Amino acid sequence: MNISVFGLGYVGCVTSAVLTKQGHNVIGVDINPIKIDQINEGKSPIVEDQVDVLIEDAVSKGSLRATQNISDALSNSSLSLVCVGTPSNTDGSTNLKYVEKVAQEIAQLVAGKETRHTIIFRSTIPPSTMKKMITPIFESLPHVGVCFNPEFLREGHAVYDYYNPPYVVASVDCEETKSVVRELYNDISAEVIFTDFKTAELLKMVNNVFHALKVSFANEIGRFSELHDIDGKQVMDLVCKDTKLNISTKYLRPGSPFGGSCLPKDLRSFVYMARQKNITLPIIDNIITSNDQHVQHIQEKVRQHNTKNIGFTGLSFKQGTDDLRESPSVRLVEHFIGKGYNIKIYDPHVELAHLLGSNKEYIEKGIPHIHQLMCSTKEEVFEHADIIVNTRNEDLSGHITHHNVIDIR
Repeated sequence: MNISVFGLGYVGCVTSAVLTKQGHNVIGVDINPIKIDQINEGKSPIVEDQVDVLIEDAVSKGSLRATQNISDALSNSSLSLVCVGTPSNTDGSTNLKYVEKVAQEIAQLVAGKETRHTIIFRSTIPPSTMKKMITPIFESLPHVGVCFNPEFLREGHAVYDYYNPPYVVASVDCEETKSVVRELYNDISAEVIFTDFKTAELLKMVNNVFHALKVSFANEIGRFSELHDIDGKQVMDLVCKDTKLNISTKYLRPGSPFGGSCLPKDLRSFVYMARQKNITLPIIDNIITSNDQHVQHIQEKVRQHNTKNIGFTGLSFKQGTDDLRESPSVRLVEHFIGKGYNIKIYDPHVELAHLLGSNKEYIEKGIPHIHQLMCSTKEEVFEHADIIVNTRNEDLSGHITHHNVIDIR
């Protein structure tokens, strides 16, 4: 394909270099004349493994050139990749002026083209940017296809990451655009996932937030370990060896707050030990705060409904157990009883007569009249409640047709 790449910063340079290696002809576009001259001389404007060699080879073969002339680039390509920067504003918001400006300039020039032109945006942008800012710019141009395709390149490993992505994610405006995306990634052996614009936009940002969280979490463990004369790297090496729970999809689904006899207790103990050493661990210190706020979020979702009759599909802290200790459901039930709500609960794993020890003591202290709230069937709960708080991993749509379901799976 003949491709134009707008923005010859880090992502644009890497993308241009790799595309030529895949057999495409690429025209790079940038407003900086120094970058233009460097590329046309076969030199890389950035320091990144393999990119300098790829650019030198591509320029010598005539498959890569750079220009400041947007009209030239669009006239000689059928696909454009927008990789311009989206830096932070002083208030932390994303500066979108460069993306918007390039989109407007492209729209004005491709309006006169007789052949179809596809534009793929790769710049990191907040959710709804495509829908509210970008696609309206092109909506009067039926021969133009628009796509958002986030990049997942690590500096220092960008060429490898381009060829070996975890997946390719894209959102498109039509089937023709989808075909262009498939052709672009035909040589990449990764799953191509098509989703809506907002999901793709948010995914890129969430990935980066998660990476930042992992780095900071590991550093907090390192600081804690150091002051307790423990090798933090060895601890985290062992953490990472557990690919069944730690480095896995477990615990990474939005849903119920955490509870039970282990997580809250050990987290409080960890925070206590850190404070004994006067260590500030902002992430770990605030995990319980975050969990409490999630409980409050569920409470607010219930309060938004004008009814006092609530049903719960589970009481234990998670499905498949009768452990009620620090269960989010118990906390919710306690809260709403105190607010005068009428509660009914169904949990097939919780048999009050069989509860023992601290588990029994916990529920009897928190909800003294728990026997009066428990039902032997789900149907009893459905008959009583106007709102169902679904705390279990089950689809209730086939059972409930006239209830509001608050799903916290």
